[in-house]
Amino acid sequence: MTIKFSNRLFFRQTRNALLVALALGVVVSLAQIVFDLSSEQKRIDQIVLQVLNTTKESAAQAAYSLNNELALRVVKGLFEYDPIYSAQITDDFGRHLASLERPLTKHEMSWLGPLIRADQNLYTVPLYVADGKTVIGEMRVLVDRFLIAEAFLDRAGLVILTGILRNFSLAIFFGVLFYYTLGRPVMSTIASLATIDPNQPGKTQVKIPPGHSEDELGLLISKINSILSDFDQTLQQRFLTEEELKRNQNTIRQLNMRLEERVKMRTGELEAANKEMESFTYSVSHDLRAPLRTIGGFSNILHDEYGDTLDEQASHYLDRVRKGTQRMETLINDLLKLSRSTRGDLHRADFNLSQLFDEIITEYKADHPKRDISIHVSPDIMAYADKRFMRVVLENLISNAWKYTTHSQDPKIFFGMTDKDGYQAYYIEDNGAGFDMAYANKLFSPFQRLHSSRDFEGTGVGLATVQRVIHRHGGEVWAEAKVNEGATFYFTLPRPLVDFSEED
Repeated sequence: MTIKFSNRLFFRQTRNALLVALALGVVVSLAQIVFDLSSEQKRIDQIVLQVLNTTKESAAQAAYSLNNELALRVVKGLFEYDPIYSAQITDDFGRHLASLERPLTKHEMSWLGPLIRADQNLYTVPLYVADGKTVIGEMRVLVDRFLIAEAFLDRAGLVILTGILRNFSLAIFFGVLFYYTLGRPVMSTIASLATIDPNQPGKTQVKIPPGHSEDELGLLISKINSILSDFDQTLQQRFLTEEELKRNQNTIRQLNMRLEERVKMRTGELEAANKEMESFTYSVSHDLRAPLRTIGGFSNILHDEYGDTLDEQASHYLDRVRKGTQRMETLINDLLKLSRSTRGDLHRADFNLSQLFDEIITEYKADHPKRDISIHVSPDIMAYADKRFMRVVLENLISNAWKYTTHSQDPKIFFGMTDKDGYQAYYIEDNGAGFDMAYANKLFSPFQRLHSSRDFEGTGVGLATVQRVIHRHGGEVWAEAKVNEGATFYFTLPRPLVDFSEED
């Protein structure tokens, strides 16, 4: 793995250090030059005034005696100091006693004039008589400050240059230091990481470069080695888990094949049982009903044609035969309903259960016009189920409530929906005879009755039919009651997550 040289860490650290060092070096050098410049200005003034003071007495004598020749010698003496390029001596009336001037030297760094105050080049010295109080003239000179500050400017440039070179050398030094202490160890670590086997990461341990066992790089490499070991263990566990999963998949595949065989076998047995049930149902509906109708028919003929000739005991026996025949007919019909409740395909759909309840109640009221019973139905209760089978459920539950409220003073039947243990449950409530909850476990068993047939007629098949239909829908049915205080039957119709028809 190669990294572009300009993108390497040590190179960027060196570049940043170089830029910072150069910037700091220039700033520090400029600060030093500005500080030295202030001192240089004072030095220039001191030098010029010192030169003028050496000729001050001679210039005063020339002004006092109005001696032009002496004044000229003084001026020429001043011109021996190269920075002075113009000088003159005047008396107290402003008359020139001597004046000399030479061309001003051109300087390459004239743009630095404001820094050394090149415009402040005029120096004026008053001339006094011997008492030092009376002014008798004036000496004026123009000074080339560049010539005086020339050495300073050369020194300032040298300071900046040496500062840049020094900082550049330090940056190069630190760059080399970064390379050997950071760049090369990091590249060595990267090279070691590139040799790791992805399938066995824990087999390769990254070596810590010499001298880095206690610093951040050593800590990072130690952490990488720890992660590689943990990852290797996880990877090995994953391999073992995958092997175990493959074995389990093979086992599951074999079990599925066996299960399919058993399902086929059980399906064949179920189909045979269904055919036997159909044969039994056909036998019940035809073979048993035919002789039963014969018994019933001849019993009716005996009653109609020979009822008057029979004595009381014979009439009693004949009535018992007729009632037994009718009860047998009812029992056969209930058995057929019970067998049909577990046959046929379910075709679920959303429909109005309250409306279906009203239809059945209307039929009951039409069949029993003399019954004065109060009906309370919660409106628009929806259900997701097979409407044909739910009609069977409601007919049996309504028949149950209708029958057991026969002896109630103010019979009432309620239909609604409530919440039971977090589930929505439908209920049919009445204020009839009720029952003892100690025998509730027998309530939904075929032919099991909790009341005497002399008090309430029935075969004990209706509630068993209700339970089978509700169970086919994946729901539950139960009852709560008190003796002589009525009973409430609850049932649930859960909506399946996926609705598969039985044909599928």
